[in-house]
Amino acid sequence: MKAIFVCTHGNAAKELIQSAEMICGMQENTSSVSFEVGESADNLQAKIIAEVEKLDRTEGILFLTDLKGGTPFNVLVQLLGNYSQTELITGVNIPLLLEVFLGRESLPLTELAKQAVETGRVGIYQYEAPLEEIEEDF
Repeated sequence: MKAIFVCTHGNAAKELIQSAEMICGMQENTSSVSFEVGESADNLQAKIIAEVEKLDRTEGILFLTDLKGGTPFNVLVQLLGNYSQTELITGVNIPLLLEVFLGRESLPLTELAKQAVETGRVGIYQYEAPLEEIEEDF
């Protein structure tokens, strides 16, 4: 089973995983790290390495983060070379994470990442209330 690792600003990573697990059940081989206010990039990197080492990366690892160009993203980009079979996606949301959890056993890592990105995009939707029809009395 592919490893899933989520790293975000604040507690979002942990909360996203918990929310997705409410829908699709508890997930194995999944972990997260939070980037805290005032924390250095070096400290975040050490936390990520320690947590990733606990995962079974035999089938690869999918890294998910919140914001392109943010510290979690930048640190993960620097670490990608340390691991084989990796993919990194930014903009993590619950639909994307659900797609990853449900497809990680059946899809190759690269295909899983592509499918997750598409699902994340489609999961963003702006609701527009229907226009009320005005009834006229004749």
